[in-house]
Amino acid sequence: MNWTAPLHKFYDENRTFLVFVFRFVLSFILMRAAYEIYLHYTAKVGSLDMVTYGVSYSTHTVARWFGVANCEFSCFMDGCAVGVPGNGVNIIEGCNGLNLAIVYAAYIFGVDGATWRAFAHMVFGFFVIQAFNVARIAALIVLLEQGGNFYFFFIKNIFFTIIYGAIVVLWLLKPWIDRWLFFQKKSDAQRA
Repeated sequence: MNWTAPLHKFYDENRTFLVFVFRFVLSFILMRAAYEIYLHYTAKVGSLDMVTYGVSYSTHTVARWFGVANCEFSCFMDGCAVGVPGNGVNIIEGCNGLNLAIVYAAYIFGVDGATWRAFAHMVFGFFVIQAFNVARIAALIVLLEQGGNFYFFFIKNIFFTIIYGAIVVLWLLKPWIDRWLFFQKKSDAQRA
């Protein structure tokens, strides 16, 4: 008996899953490497990465909408400080939500491959994850302004669950988003 026969059998029985895992891991590594190269470049030229700046600026705006009237915004090389003077949060590269968006995008690529629908999901997911992240950080700023007694509980437990829950919800909504995208494509083809 050929020693590779069990491997071929395993591959044949699990081909779909193995293709998913290969695509997921490869796309995650490539996107993460591209992001690391970008971070290295921004550090080399002495600037803040634009995702962290965008999340920080948006958080400042949302915190003001939430009623933090004296919310300030200032950036430094590694991130931005947002909040009430002396009682704000530092938003650094790890807080900008892009790592979570990369995991989400790698999952979508693992499932769909390189299709326009996959790209649409990745873009949609990026904006949804960033919206949840901005709301999360703005709520932390509000908690700090209100006295901060529950700040550490919320940052360790509640907001962690919310941001990861958003990713799971996006994964679960994927079939309905696919149907919507397919309907849009079909409708566009019928108009032509």
